[in-house]
Amino acid sequence: MKKLWTAALVGVLLLTGCSGKLTKQASSSKTSESTSVVKKSTKSKSSATSLAKSTSKVTVQSATKSKKAATTLWNASKEKQLSIFMQSWQTKMGQTYEGTYDGKQPNHLGYIFPKAITSGEMNNRVSWGNQPVDLSWSTNGENGKAFQIVAVATGNKNGNGYPTSYLFCLHNQRPVVFMSETTNGDTFYIQDTQNAELQAGFAKIVTGVKPAIKTDASLNADVESAVNASPQRMPAGYNGTWYYKDDYAIETMPALKESEIKLTVVDNMTPKMLNIRGINQTAGDGTFEYLRYKYYDGRQIPVMMIAGGAGVWFYGNGYNSRTIATQLDGLKYGDETKTQDEDTE
Repeated sequence: MKKLWTAALVGVLLLTGCSGKLTKQASSSKTSESTSVVKKSTKSKSSATSLAKSTSKVTVQSATKSKKAATTLWNASKEKQLSIFMQSWQTKMGQTYEGTYDGKQPNHLGYIFPKAITSGEMNNRVSWGNQPVDLSWSTNGENGKAFQIVAVATGNKNGNGYPTSYLFCLHNQRPVVFMSETTNGDTFYIQDTQNAELQAGFAKIVTGVKPAIKTDASLNADVESAVNASPQRMPAGYNGTWYYKDDYAIETMPALKESEIKLTVVDNMTPKMLNIRGINQTAGDGTFEYLRYKYYDGRQIPVMMIAGGAGVWFYGNGYNSRTIATQLDGLKYGDETKTQDEDTE
Protein backbone atom coordinates (compact mmCIF):
# COMPACT_ATOMS: atom_id res chain seq x y z
CA MET A 1 0.00 0.00 0.00
CA LYS A 2 2.83 2.31 0.83
CA LYS A 3 4.38 1.71 -2.56
CA LEU A 4 1.10 2.34 -4.28
CA TRP A 5 0.62 5.60 -2.39
CA THR A 6 4.18 6.61 -3.19
CA ALA A 7 3.66 5.79 -6.87
CA ALA A 8 0.44 7.74 -6.88
CA LEU A 9 2.15 10.71 -5.25
CA VAL A 10 4.91 10.59 -7.82
CA GLY A 11 2.30 10.48 -10.57
CA VAL A 12 0.50 13.44 -9.14
CA LEU A 13 3.72 15.37 -8.86
CA LEU A 14 4.65 14.44 -12.42
CA LEU A 15 1.26 15.55 -13.65
CA THR A 16 1.50 18.75 -11.68
CA GLY A 17 4.96 19.43 -13.09
CA CYS A 18 3.82 18.79 -16.66
CA SER A 19 0.79 21.00 -16.13
CA GLY A 20 2.98 23.81 -14.85
CA LYS A 21 5.33 23.40 -17.77
CA LEU A 22 2.47 23.42 -20.24
CA THR A 23 0.99 26.46 -18.58
CA LYS A 24 4.37 28.22 -18.71
CA GLN A 25 4.81 27.29 -22.36
CA ALA A 26 1.32 28.51 -23.15
CA SER A 27 1.96 31.73 -21.29
CA SER A 28 5.26 32.14 -23.08
CA SER A 29 3.54 31.55 -26.39
CA LYS A 30 0.86 34.11 -25.61
CA THR A 31 3.50 36.62 -24.52
CA SER A 32 5.44 36.06 -27.73
CA GLU A 33 2.29 36.42 -29.78
CA SER A 34 1.31 39.54 -27.88
CA THR A 35 4.77 41.01 -28.40
CA SER A 36 4.51 40.22 -32.07
CA VAL A 37 1.14 41.97 -32.26
CA VAL A 38 2.50 44.98 -30.41
CA LYS A 39 5.47 45.14 -32.77
CA LYS A 40 3.18 44.88 -35.79
CA SER A 41 0.89 47.52 -34.31
CA THR A 42 3.84 49.81 -33.59
CA LYS A 43 5.18 49.28 -37.11
CA SER A 44 1.73 49.99 -38.55
CA LYS A 45 1.41 53.15 -36.48
CA SER A 46 4.91 54.18 -37.52
CA SER A 47 4.03 53.68 -41.19
CA ALA A 48 0.80 55.61 -40.75
CA THR A 49 2.64 58.40 -38.96
CA SER A 50 5.29 58.47 -41.67
CA LEU A 51 2.62 58.61 -44.38
CA ALA A 52 0.76 61.32 -42.50
CA LYS A 53 3.96 63.33 -42.12
CA SER A 54 4.78 62.85 -45.79
CA THR A 55 1.27 63.88 -46.85
CA SER A 56 1.37 66.82 -44.44
CA LYS A 57 4.73 67.91 -45.83
CA VAL A 58 3.45 67.83 -49.42
CA THR A 59 0.31 69.70 -48.36
CA VAL A 60 2.34 72.33 -46.49
CA GLN A 61 4.75 72.71 -49.42
CA SER A 62 1.81 73.04 -51.82
CA ALA A 63 0.06 75.52 -49.54
CA THR A 64 3.30 77.48 -49.10
CA LYS A 65 3.84 77.57 -52.85
CA SER A 66 0.25 78.70 -53.44
CA LYS A 67 0.52 81.29 -50.68
CA LYS A 68 3.78 82.60 -52.16
CA ALA A 69 2.20 82.84 -55.63
CA ALA A 70 -0.85 84.59 -54.18
CA THR A 71 1.29 87.21 -52.45
CA THR A 72 3.45 88.14 -55.44
CA LEU A 73 2.79 91.49 -57.05
CA TRP A 74 1.37 89.74 -60.09
CA ASN A 75 -0.14 86.26 -60.50
CA ALA A 76 -2.75 84.23 -62.39
CA SER A 77 -5.57 85.46 -60.15
CA LYS A 78 -4.76 89.12 -60.83
CA GLU A 79 -4.41 88.38 -64.54
CA LYS A 80 -7.94 86.96 -64.49
CA GLN A 81 -9.17 90.07 -62.68
CA LEU A 82 -7.57 92.24 -65.38
CA SER A 83 -9.31 90.21 -68.09
CA ILE A 84 -12.70 90.75 -66.44
CA PHE A 85 -11.97 94.45 -65.88
CA MET A 86 -10.89 95.03 -69.49
CA GLN A 87 -13.95 93.28 -70.89
CA SER A 88 -16.14 95.65 -68.88
CA TRP A 89 -14.06 98.74 -69.67
CA GLN A 90 -13.83 98.22 -73.42
CA THR A 91 -17.56 97.51 -73.63
CA LYS A 92 -18.23 100.81 -71.86
CA MET A 93 -15.82 102.59 -74.21
CA GLY A 94 -17.30 100.95 -77.31
CA GLN A 95 -13.87 99.63 -78.29
CA THR A 96 -12.32 96.21 -78.82
CA TYR A 97 -8.95 95.04 -77.54
CA GLU A 98 -7.01 91.80 -77.63
CA GLY A 99 -5.04 91.12 -74.47
CA THR A 100 -2.32 88.78 -73.33
CA TYR A 101 -4.49 88.23 -70.23
CA ASP A 102 -6.84 86.22 -72.49
CA GLY A 103 -4.03 84.18 -74.04
CA LYS A 104 -3.98 86.40 -77.15
CA GLN A 105 -0.92 87.82 -78.90
CA PRO A 106 -1.66 91.53 -79.49
CA ASN A 107 -0.05 92.91 -82.65
CA HIS A 108 0.99 96.57 -82.76
CA LEU A 109 2.16 97.08 -86.35
CA GLY A 110 4.48 94.07 -86.22
CA TYR A 111 5.32 94.22 -82.53
CA ILE A 112 3.68 91.01 -81.30
CA PHE A 113 3.39 90.77 -77.53
CA PRO A 114 4.79 89.32 -75.36
CA LYS A 115 7.37 87.98 -77.86
CA ALA A 116 8.45 91.48 -78.91
CA ILE A 117 9.68 92.00 -75.34
CA THR A 118 10.90 88.50 -74.42
CA SER A 119 12.87 88.10 -77.66
CA GLY A 120 14.74 91.37 -77.22
CA GLU A 121 13.20 92.82 -80.38
CA MET A 122 12.28 96.03 -78.53
CA ASN A 123 15.65 96.50 -76.88
CA ASN A 124 16.88 100.10 -77.29
CA ARG A 125 13.68 100.99 -79.16
CA VAL A 126 11.37 102.20 -76.39
CA SER A 127 11.16 105.78 -75.15
CA TRP A 128 9.00 107.24 -72.38
CA GLY A 129 8.75 110.75 -73.69
CA ASN A 130 12.41 111.69 -74.22
CA GLN A 131 13.69 109.06 -71.78
CA PRO A 132 14.88 105.72 -73.26
CA VAL A 133 13.65 102.77 -71.18
CA ASP A 134 14.17 99.00 -71.18
CA LEU A 135 11.04 96.87 -70.92
CA SER A 136 11.02 93.38 -69.41
CA TRP A 137 8.27 90.76 -69.38
CA SER A 138 7.22 89.39 -66.01
CA THR A 139 4.72 86.78 -64.78
CA ASN A 140 4.99 87.73 -61.12
CA GLY A 141 6.18 91.34 -61.07
CA GLU A 142 9.28 90.39 -59.11
CA ASN A 143 12.10 89.96 -61.62
CA GLY A 144 14.02 92.91 -60.21
CA LYS A 145 13.81 95.06 -63.37
CA ALA A 146 12.59 98.69 -63.32
CA PHE A 147 9.93 98.33 -66.05
CA GLN A 148 8.11 94.99 -65.73
CA ILE A 149 5.29 94.54 -68.25
CA VAL A 150 2.73 92.02 -66.97
CA ALA A 151 0.10 92.40 -69.72
CA VAL A 152 -0.54 94.15 -73.05
CA ALA A 153 -3.79 95.00 -74.85
CA THR A 154 -4.01 96.28 -78.42
CA GLY A 155 -6.98 97.60 -80.38
CA ASN A 156 -8.35 100.60 -82.26
CA LYS A 157 -10.03 103.68 -80.93
CA ASN A 158 -13.13 104.82 -82.77
CA GLY A 159 -12.29 106.18 -86.22
CA ASN A 160 -8.54 105.62 -85.89
CA GLY A 161 -6.77 103.65 -88.57
CA TYR A 162 -3.77 103.02 -86.34
CA PRO A 163 -3.53 100.82 -83.24
CA THR A 164 -3.55 101.87 -79.62
CA SER A 165 -1.73 99.63 -77.18
CA TYR A 166 -1.92 99.63 -73.39
CA LEU A 167 1.06 98.26 -71.49
CA PHE A 168 0.26 97.25 -67.91
CA CYS A 169 3.50 97.88 -66.08
CA LEU A 170 5.04 97.67 -62.64
CA HIS A 171 7.54 100.52 -62.66
CA ASN A 172 9.74 100.05 -59.62
CA GLN A 173 6.81 97.95 -58.31
CA ARG A 174 4.31 100.81 -58.79
CA PRO A 175 1.31 100.05 -61.06
CA VAL A 176 1.34 102.21 -64.20
CA VAL A 177 -0.65 101.89 -67.42
CA PHE A 178 1.34 103.17 -70.38
CA MET A 179 -0.16 103.67 -73.82
CA SER A 180 1.30 103.93 -77.30
CA GLU A 181 -0.03 105.11 -80.61
CA THR A 182 3.30 104.76 -82.40
CA THR A 183 2.67 104.47 -86.13
CA ASN A 184 6.13 104.22 -87.67
CA GLY A 185 9.85 104.64 -87.12
CA ASP A 186 12.29 102.66 -85.04
CA THR A 187 11.21 104.12 -81.69
CA PHE A 188 8.20 102.80 -79.79
CA TYR A 189 6.96 105.80 -77.79
CA ILE A 190 5.01 105.29 -74.59
CA GLN A 191 3.32 107.70 -72.18
CA ASP A 192 0.97 107.42 -69.23
CA THR A 193 -2.60 106.89 -70.32
CA GLN A 194 -4.76 109.76 -69.11
CA ASN A 195 -7.74 107.44 -68.72
CA ALA A 196 -8.31 107.63 -64.96
CA GLU A 197 -10.48 104.52 -64.86
CA LEU A 198 -7.72 102.41 -66.44
CA GLN A 199 -5.04 103.74 -64.09
CA ALA A 200 -7.16 103.36 -60.97
CA GLY A 201 -8.57 99.98 -62.03
CA PHE A 202 -5.14 98.46 -62.63
CA ALA A 203 -3.80 99.91 -59.37
CA LYS A 204 -6.66 98.29 -57.45
CA ILE A 205 -5.96 94.88 -59.03
CA VAL A 206 -2.27 95.11 -58.09
CA THR A 207 -2.58 96.61 -54.60
CA GLY A 208 -6.13 95.72 -53.56
CA VAL A 209 -6.95 99.38 -52.99
CA LYS A 210 -8.45 101.73 -55.58
CA PRO A 211 -6.77 105.15 -55.39
CA ALA A 212 -8.99 108.21 -55.24
CA ILE A 213 -9.29 110.06 -58.55
CA LYS A 214 -8.57 113.75 -58.09
CA THR A 215 -10.48 116.31 -60.15
CA ASP A 216 -9.37 119.52 -61.85
CA ALA A 217 -12.07 121.35 -59.90
CA SER A 218 -10.22 120.63 -56.65
CA LEU A 219 -7.11 122.33 -58.04
CA ASN A 220 -9.06 125.44 -58.99
CA ALA A 221 -11.44 125.69 -56.04
CA ASP A 222 -9.50 128.62 -54.59
CA VAL A 223 -9.24 130.70 -57.79
CA GLU A 224 -12.40 132.82 -57.43
CA SER A 225 -11.82 133.65 -53.77
CA ALA A 226 -8.15 134.52 -54.42
CA VAL A 227 -9.07 136.89 -57.26
CA ASN A 228 -11.83 138.52 -55.20
CA ALA A 229 -9.70 138.91 -52.09
CA SER A 230 -8.44 142.35 -51.07
CA PRO A 231 -5.57 142.48 -51.54
CA GLN A 232 -5.52 139.80 -54.22
CA ARG A 233 -3.42 136.68 -53.69
CA MET A 234 -2.22 133.86 -55.92
CA PRO A 235 -4.60 130.87 -55.78
CA ALA A 236 -3.34 127.88 -53.82
CA GLY A 237 -1.30 125.65 -56.10
CA TYR A 238 -0.61 128.30 -58.75
CA ASN A 239 2.35 130.00 -57.19
CA GLY A 240 5.81 128.49 -56.98
CA THR A 241 8.30 127.68 -59.71
CA TRP A 242 7.11 126.08 -62.94
CA TYR A 243 9.13 124.69 -65.84
CA TYR A 244 8.04 124.41 -69.45
CA LYS A 245 9.61 123.95 -72.89
CA ASP A 246 9.57 127.02 -75.11
CA ASP A 247 11.21 126.72 -78.51
CA TYR A 248 14.53 124.97 -77.79
CA ALA A 249 15.04 125.44 -74.07
CA ILE A 250 13.39 124.76 -70.73
CA GLU A 251 12.00 128.03 -69.41
CA THR A 252 11.46 128.84 -65.75
CA MET A 253 8.43 130.67 -64.37
CA PRO A 254 9.46 131.84 -60.88
CA ALA A 255 7.01 132.54 -58.09
CA LEU A 256 5.28 135.89 -58.53
CA LYS A 257 5.16 138.72 -56.03
CA GLU A 258 1.50 139.17 -55.23
CA SER A 259 1.95 142.93 -54.71
CA GLU A 260 3.08 143.29 -58.34
CA ILE A 261 0.28 141.46 -60.18
CA LYS A 262 -3.35 141.91 -61.10
CA LEU A 263 -5.59 138.84 -61.48
CA THR A 264 -8.82 138.23 -63.37
CA VAL A 265 -10.75 135.11 -64.38
CA VAL A 266 -11.68 134.65 -68.03
CA ASP A 267 -15.35 133.69 -67.70
CA ASN A 268 -16.18 133.52 -71.41
CA MET A 269 -14.04 130.45 -72.16
CA THR A 270 -13.76 126.82 -71.10
CA PRO A 271 -11.88 126.16 -69.00
CA LYS A 272 -11.97 129.47 -67.12
CA MET A 273 -8.32 130.45 -67.16
CA LEU A 274 -6.57 132.75 -64.73
CA ASN A 275 -5.28 135.94 -66.41
CA ILE A 276 -2.18 137.49 -64.84
CA ARG A 277 -0.97 141.02 -65.61
CA GLY A 278 1.42 143.45 -63.99
CA ILE A 279 -0.19 145.70 -61.40
CA ASN A 280 0.37 148.77 -63.60
CA GLN A 281 0.09 147.04 -66.99
CA THR A 282 -2.04 149.00 -69.48
CA ALA A 283 -1.26 147.12 -72.71
CA GLY A 284 -0.85 143.51 -73.70
CA ASP A 285 -2.90 140.51 -72.79
CA GLY A 286 -0.75 139.10 -70.01
CA THR A 287 -0.35 135.40 -69.25
CA PHE A 288 -3.13 132.82 -68.99
CA GLU A 289 -2.84 129.80 -66.72
CA TYR A 290 -4.98 126.81 -65.82
CA LEU A 291 -4.11 123.90 -63.55
CA ARG A 292 -5.32 120.36 -64.18
CA TYR A 293 -4.34 116.88 -63.05
CA LYS A 294 -2.47 114.58 -65.41
CA TYR A 295 -1.05 111.12 -64.86
CA TYR A 296 2.70 110.73 -64.65
CA ASP A 297 4.29 107.45 -63.51
CA GLY A 298 0.89 106.17 -62.44
CA ARG A 299 0.15 109.13 -60.17
CA GLN A 300 -1.76 112.36 -60.70
CA ILE A 301 0.35 115.51 -60.71
CA PRO A 302 -0.69 119.14 -61.34
CA VAL A 303 0.17 120.34 -64.85
CA MET A 304 -0.19 124.01 -65.77
CA MET A 305 -1.55 124.96 -69.18
CA ILE A 306 0.20 128.20 -70.16
CA ALA A 307 -1.08 130.53 -72.88
CA GLY A 308 -0.77 134.13 -73.98
CA GLY A 309 -1.73 136.71 -76.57
CA ALA A 310 -5.06 137.98 -77.84
CA GLY A 311 -6.18 134.51 -78.81
CA VAL A 312 -5.14 132.90 -75.51
CA TRP A 313 -2.73 130.82 -77.58
CA PHE A 314 -1.17 127.77 -75.96
CA TYR A 315 2.60 127.78 -75.67
CA GLY A 316 3.49 125.16 -73.12
CA ASN A 317 2.63 122.78 -70.29
CA GLY A 318 4.28 123.66 -67.00
CA TYR A 319 5.57 121.19 -64.42
CA ASN A 320 6.89 121.55 -60.87
CA SER A 321 9.95 119.53 -61.90
CA ARG A 322 12.58 120.50 -64.48
CA THR A 323 13.32 116.79 -65.01
CA ILE A 324 9.71 116.00 -65.90
CA ALA A 325 9.45 119.09 -68.12
CA THR A 326 12.52 117.92 -70.01
CA GLN A 327 11.28 114.35 -70.30
CA LEU A 328 7.79 115.32 -71.49
CA ASP A 329 8.95 118.10 -73.77
CA GLY A 330 6.37 118.66 -76.51
CA LEU A 331 3.71 116.38 -75.03
CA LYS A 332 0.17 117.67 -75.54
CA TYR A 333 -2.76 116.12 -73.70
CA GLY A 334 -5.50 117.17 -76.10
CA ASP A 335 -7.27 119.69 -73.86
CA GLU A 336 -4.97 122.64 -74.62
CA THR A 337 -6.11 125.83 -76.33
CA LYS A 338 -5.00 126.33 -79.94
CA THR A 339 -1.51 127.55 -80.73
CA GLN A 340 -1.20 130.75 -82.75
CA ASP A 341 -0.23 128.74 -85.82
CA GLU A 342 -3.26 126.45 -85.41
CA ASP A 343 -5.53 129.44 -84.96
CA THR A 344 -4.41 131.03 -88.23
CA GLU A 345 -4.66 127.91 -90.40
